[in-house]
Amino acid sequence: MLLQLSGCLFVITLVLSLTYSFLASPSIQLLAQPLSPQNYVAYEKHSNFIKEFKIPINERGLKGVTTDSDEDVWFYHATSNGSMIMKMSKEGNNFTKYRIPGNTTADTAIINLAGGQLLFDNTSNVIWFTDARTNSLGKLEIKSSKIELLSIPTNNSGIMGLAFSPDKKALWFTEIIGNKIGSLDIESKKITEYPTGDNSGPTLLTFDSKGVLWITLSYANSILKVEPWLLFPGIKSSGMYTISLERPDFFSPFGIATVQVKGVEKMFVSDHGSSRLIVANVASDLKNYTSYWTSPSQALPMALPSQVVSDKAGNIFFVEHGGNKIVKISSDNGIMTEFDIPTGPLATSLFLTVSEDEKRIWFTEWASNKIAYLDNTLQVPLNMLVTKNESASTYTDITPITLKASESFSAKVALTLDKNMSSLVLANDTELSVVGMTDSGLQGVGYTSKPQSVNLMDIPKRDIGIDFKVETEKAIAGNYTLMIRASLLEKDGLILSLLYPQLVKLDVPTKPPVMNKIQNFQEFSTKNVESSNSSALFRDLIRIGAIAVVIILVGYLIYHNIVRRIKFKKTKR
Repeated sequence: MLLQLSGCLFVITLVLSLTYSFLASPSIQLLAQPLSPQNYVAYEKHSNFIKEFKIPINERGLKGVTTDSDEDVWFYHATSNGSMIMKMSKEGNNFTKYRIPGNTTADTAIINLAGGQLLFDNTSNVIWFTDARTNSLGKLEIKSSKIELLSIPTNNSGIMGLAFSPDKKALWFTEIIGNKIGSLDIESKKITEYPTGDNSGPTLLTFDSKGVLWITLSYANSILKVEPWLLFPGIKSSGMYTISLERPDFFSPFGIATVQVKGVEKMFVSDHGSSRLIVANVASDLKNYTSYWTSPSQALPMALPSQVVSDKAGNIFFVEHGGNKIVKISSDNGIMTEFDIPTGPLATSLFLTVSEDEKRIWFTEWASNKIAYLDNTLQVPLNMLVTKNESASTYTDITPITLKASESFSAKVALTLDKNMSSLVLANDTELSVVGMTDSGLQGVGYTSKPQSVNLMDIPKRDIGIDFKVETEKAIAGNYTLMIRASLLEKDGLILSLLYPQLVKLDVPTKPPVMNKIQNFQEFSTKNVESSNSSALFRDLIRIGAIAVVIILVGYLIYHNIVRRIKFKKTKR
């Protein structure tokens, strides 16, 4: 098996290392050619929207982050030699270290993979955290600086995600290696575990408004829906339901959040082996969904969106691990805004949090040893409105386009620059483009923009026409999401992009033997069906390599996923 594993890893490493800087964790570097940190941090630029702070530690090991009621910032750092919680004052000029006691009981690969999630409990003034190194759930009392560790019953559990129950009387956590979820009764300090299935890899978790617990199963390409009141300790019971995307689509879920949008509860799930965020009504159980595609990644094959969080207004935030961006999806209009992280090309950001006052979105940068925040009080000085058939689209009614063979369709994009805030950006060369649709970008659909770029400094409001046309020979019938993107620069060359999701149905003859499932128009499946088994397998290997890079999988799990997907493709032949 070891020989087979080495062969699979060689293919992945060869494909990625030829064209991309291979990411970022010591555990992965044991499996591939080690790279210098300079490959990840080659520049440090200035942003008007993001501020970064260098932490006083040389070793890399940053993970989760949270803030307290005083707006001080708390974050987690771990290596095989030790783990700690650090506090930075809100001004960024004072750091305090709280070393986590206890012997190292976990393997180095598990320490690199798991742990590091933090939560602030404002009722007791406590920081709760997961510590994979000591295989513990930790409690730090802010006033006394006392740290208490509660041991997880399962050895080498890889304790990972952390969430309060709706009544805040319990803490729920995931065990990414132990393949379990668990709960801690805060008053009695009793821990109860529930298995989630072999090789499921429970990662991050959240509760919805009805008290249902949702958990991403990164290794099983699924989400676990849990009704806590139906669970029985020690067994996988009727209170657990596994939900997956319908084949041929599949994903590698990592971050997850649920929010109310216009009176409807929606779920936002990052596909950590791709370049998209899955958006679905909670009640749909992923039967219908929309994919929010990111801009193409420059450092890695895919953008690899990671942890997902929300504020009280229902705005969604996530970081692109491979795309080196932090992203906001507005609850008002559904527009997605991407901000380049100033340090790059690969600062390696996976985890983030919304500050207690919601003015800052904090995130950590593993490769650069920095913590940073996106200023949530600054409004982007560019507005975008898409009009089709003389009707402006809104968040709750993103009117789909149906395109038939050789047909074209026109849309109008109105761009407006707020001159009062125009000093934040360089709007003299604002570009319009279309991205998304599949992992490989546009396929079977072409477009022309008239014009391709505009100078909004001279004329702050401009209308741009976009013509879409089906490229019949390349088109595969199905439902997709295109992202209409307006991009401009900050003064230091950082890119700021607004992306609007446009649903498209390709009504073209189905090409045998591919039978693409057409879903209804409420929400769309957007992964393209593979038309070639050989190209599908090759792209699967790239995706598995990307997943390995991002989630920092240990070797046997990478091998397991590769073999399982190869077997799936063979059954399709």
